[in-house]
Amino acid sequence: MALARRTIRNTAILVSARVGARLLVFVVFLIQQRQLGATGYGEFATITVLSNLSSISADLGLQIVYLREGSRHRDQLERLLATVLAAKLPLVALSLAALALMVEIGGAPLPQLLWPAFLLLLATSFANVLRSTFYATGEIRYEAIATGAEAVILLGGTALVAARGLGLSAYLLVYAASYLFTCGFAAIVIRRRYFPIRLRPDPAAARRLLRLGLPFALAFALNTIYFKIDVLILDGLRGYHQVGIYQAAYKFLEGLSFIPQTIMNAIFPALAIVHLEGRGRLRALYTSAYRLLATIAMPLAVAFGLDGAAILHVVGVYAQSATAARVLALALLFLFVNNSFIFGLGAMDRQLASVWLAGFSIVVNVVCNLVLIPLFPHAQGYLASSWATVITEVALLAAGYLMVRRHLGSLPWLRPSWPIAGAGVVMAAVVVELGGQSVLWVLPLGAVAYGLVLLGLGGVSRQEWRLARSSLRGGAEAAEPASSRGRSTR
Repeated sequence: MALARRTIRNTAILVSARVGARLLVFVVFLIQQRQLGATGYGEFATITVLSNLSSISADLGLQIVYLREGSRHRDQLERLLATVLAAKLPLVALSLAALALMVEIGGAPLPQLLWPAFLLLLATSFANVLRSTFYATGEIRYEAIATGAEAVILLGGTALVAARGLGLSAYLLVYAASYLFTCGFAAIVIRRRYFPIRLRPDPAAARRLLRLGLPFALAFALNTIYFKIDVLILDGLRGYHQVGIYQAAYKFLEGLSFIPQTIMNAIFPALAIVHLEGRGRLRALYTSAYRLLATIAMPLAVAFGLDGAAILHVVGVYAQSATAARVLALALLFLFVNNSFIFGLGAMDRQLASVWLAGFSIVVNVVCNLVLIPLFPHAQGYLASSWATVITEVALLAAGYLMVRRHLGSLPWLRPSWPIAGAGVVMAAVVVELGGQSVLWVLPLGAVAYGLVLLGLGGVSRQEWRLARSSLRGGAEAAEPASSRGRSTR
């Protein structure tokens, strides 16, 4: 029960912090797409995709292994971090070579962006490892501070770059600066709160961690390719301009995807621990996780599916992106729930199953893009990529369910889902009935209707409400297991 309260509290803290940060990052996106135009924003999206792809070789699964093993064995955190940091140094050099090769293949104007993109890669890679300490120890408040500070730095730097009319390199450097702050902040907190940070070259331990991490690395690589490959295919077949239009719409999907990732990041340590205690407890926690994701995703999907054009018009995004955003809204519900499969399988030590799912998603996505883009009119390639994303998420939902069921047993999907679906239908009816009115009050009214119907249909149990209220009211001390009190966090 203490573990459940701590998990819910951490999830609430982290989601709240990232919602605020994402709002600031959204303003950053609006500034960028207006200043750069569709073609310039397409170039920016392409170089960030290449940076993300090359970052795979800078980690090779070490970050997630550090998080999982550190969550299970708190007394080994210092040694694990020292080994991981030392092991990442040669991997970073490998990632630079990979980035340089991809940038050279990409051609002008990308080569001039190599070093800013590499600095972004470097800062992101080390920041993610250091901040994993906060997840492993359950002290999410530090992650919330880092997340908020990153967004503030990013917004301030982007506004300055836009005011002075600087180029793409400056935008990349601002992103890198925000993650460099997290590196410094996390290093200070870890040193003062837990232990001194050291580099500890340990070839034997590093090889063991890499063996554990390779399945995660492969899954991460395949997932990254899945989420980014459509940009490269669209760029090759239709050019930077359509990439800019597609990415402006996809930014909403990508921006909202932080919610399931944040929730599952907070729940992952609990899943990893509960897995050791038996299938029954793990099944119950996992069921609550995917139901929570579906509950949050439904109103977002309804809002963008029915009023996507109006939402984009209000915030001033490219008009052509509106249709793509409405199509991508169909993928939102599936995207949220699909996150539970990857994290759940990882917590059950079924990394290879996650790899299989990721590989499957890439095949479906690549095939769909290569087939659909030529079928659509030349000026609508971005719509083909949008539909390819929807089809891939549906296929991944079916495959993920079968994979989790194989390892966890039968899962109750229908009964937990029908209140969510019923509330979604009511919200859709409200939004359609009030069509033509301002989205600034129609969507909040629809969300209220969704929440009331969800409660009326028993979408959230009394026990879950009591647990949530207890977790949000209680302090950090109250949420800790009794056996851990009075023990040094070192």
